[in-house]
Amino acid sequence: MKILSRALFLLFVLFGVLIAVSNSQPVELALWPLPHIIAMPVYLLVIGLLLLGVLAGLGVGWWAARHHRRRAREAGSEAARLEREAARLRSTLAAQPPVAPATGPASPGQKAIERQSALVAPDLAAPATRGPFS
Repeated sequence: MKILSRALFLLFVLFGVLIAVSNSQPVELALWPLPHIIAMPVYLLVIGLLLLGVLAGLGVGWWAARHHRRRAREAGSEAARLEREAARLRSTLAAQPPVAPATGPASPGQKAIERQSALVAPDLAAPATRGPFS
């Protein structure tokens, strides 16, 4: 990308030099509401207008991207807020004493969950039985 931008810059410089060499005739520029008349070479007028167009394009692009910049700022502040909240929750969790597992009889709901998980994910250490088509 850097090579491409440098090549384009050199191309524009070469284009400006060619304009300057081939258009050195003076031209008079009258600014209508003002009584002044400015005499300048044609190449200065052309290059000045090209620069004015580039600056106008940059300004329009900057103006069009303002919504994206605002959303990026908001997302960054939201991410920072969530990071602070996660750090706060980690510190409160680390400050709490560990909870000992219950050693009493398991509730009926817990037994049902264990039976269902045994059916869904059978023990992989058990030898597989061969079916009639294996």
